[in-house]
Amino acid sequence: YGLGESAIAAIIEDWEENLPSFVKLAYLPNLGKVRLRLTAKGPDKNLIEEAVKSEAAKLYSIIGDIIYGEEEDGSIESGVAKLLTAKKMTLATAESFTGGKIAEQLTAIPGASAYFLGSVVGYATQVKIDVLRVPEELIKKNSVVSAEVAKAMAINIRELLQSDFSVATTGNAGPLKGDSDAPIGTVYIAIATPNDVIVEKYTMGNHRTRIVQKAVHKAFQMLQKEILKF
Repeated sequence: YGLGESAIAAIIEDWEENLPSFVKLAYLPNLGKVRLRLTAKGPDKNLIEEAVKSEAAKLYSIIGDIIYGEEEDGSIESGVAKLLTAKKMTLATAESFTGGKIAEQLTAIPGASAYFLGSVVGYATQVKIDVLRVPEELIKKNSVVSAEVAKAMAINIRELLQSDFSVATTGNAGPLKGDSDAPIGTVYIAIATPNDVIVEKYTMGNHRTRIVQKAVHKAFQMLQKEILKF
């Protein structure tokens, strides 16, 4: 999750080249993620099942940090929901260009009230200032699309709603630049945890819908990684 097909292929090249002849790997890319499917054929069912299990274990040892689950585990947002529920921890979101889509995907999962406290969609710059309490001077100094603003959004929504974790997004999905000079496709995602704040910058192309979708996927990936530390 979070890497493209070619990047994953480069990382697992040696493992793939040493697969047993009767075990085949297929890459099934989709927006923001790549499914890896192992299949095997042979007369001995136990042998092929053990071979697939063994190779899957090897794969986890190589790229386990970007694997969010297996087919039966469902979507990554479901995985985040399960983690938060199991750990009895809570989440809040502050979204700008993603327009509440992170919150939408979370609240579509039954039982979301157990861990999801709420969201502020600070689409306009003034809402970031008035509601999310991002200092106006911080925005003037760094731009509304910046690591500093994403960090402030994450910290402030976490404090405002008293959640364990928070995620914040700010970026330019186009087609116009709006209140920022940041190039279209520039995205900042921040995760606030009980111990730290992590901010990442991404460049996600120039297709508005895909930029938003990719950012939502990446936000869940970052969230899962941080929640697993607790």
